[in-house]
Amino acid sequence: MPDSDQGRVYRALTLRGRSDHRALARYIGLPATTVDAVLCSLAELGLVHRFCGDPVRWEAAPPDRVMALALAKEENRRARLWQAGAELDRLYHRAKTTSGPYRYVEPVEHPATLIGLTTRLQERAREQVRWLDRPPYYSKPHHFRAQEDTQMRRMADGVRYRTVYSQAVYDDQELFAAMTRLAEHGERVRVLSDLPVKLTIGDTDLGLLVPDPDRAGLDEALLVHPSGLLQAFIGVFETLWTLGVPVTDVGGERVLPDQDRTILTLMAAGATDDAIARRLDMSRRTVVRRIASLLDRLGATTRFQAGVQAAKRGLL
Repeated sequence: MPDSDQGRVYRALTLRGRSDHRALARYIGLPATTVDAVLCSLAELGLVHRFCGDPVRWEAAPPDRVMALALAKEENRRARLWQAGAELDRLYHRAKTTSGPYRYVEPVEHPATLIGLTTRLQERAREQVRWLDRPPYYSKPHHFRAQEDTQMRRMADGVRYRTVYSQAVYDDQELFAAMTRLAEHGERVRVLSDLPVKLTIGDTDLGLLVPDPDRAGLDEALLVHPSGLLQAFIGVFETLWTLGVPVTDVGGERVLPDQDRTILTLMAAGATDDAIARRLDMSRRTVVRRIASLLDRLGATTRFQAGVQAAKRGLL
């Protein structure tokens, strides 16, 4: 059967009612140890309830409650995204009021200076580089190649890179290919439907902020030195990182076909059926059918829940 173990166990429990894991294993045809582990993982997600006794028995949460839980998680995620965006806006205006000579914030006057500072930040990093990456992009092709070379070399030196990309990364074939190459070499990658700013942080020593790339381009960019303000930007990055959809999990079990993994990643990142169809050169009807199959395989009732399930199982 194409169902995931979680989907099979949850469905069986809804059909049989309260059961112990051994009886459920006989009913499904899975090893008892597998069913027990799956039940524990479902309990962590709030999809089943455990009743103490000898033997321990399990009961499925009502499907409408499962849907409510998934929707509540998505609403909470959206609320946190809005909060993070508002916090970034507040921090930017705070940075503008404190910029000037001998302060911990400096305006960056020229795009070439910004590119040089980005390289300097990476060269100085000893442990990690955090990145919020979104369009529009103003660098020349040779700048992109140089950045990829720098990042590859620094990752080989042991510097960890964590990047949250805007969903627009899927619309740019060359950028998507570069992201894939970097992820294969160790970059940890997540995607959000939208990012309000461009932000690069080297360790806890240096930050580069481009606050309004759509309206002002690279103008009004700021260099932020060690300070409470830089720590606040780090905190916002970490919030957005927890909300992002993982694109890859190095060492994760690659069970899904590549095309299904791409569909699941795009779907969980918020792409529409039409956008997925264009990206993969498939018909919309085929995409809808594949998504329905993935939801069924993952035992999920919503796209958001499918993303959560797949990330927890190392499928993304």
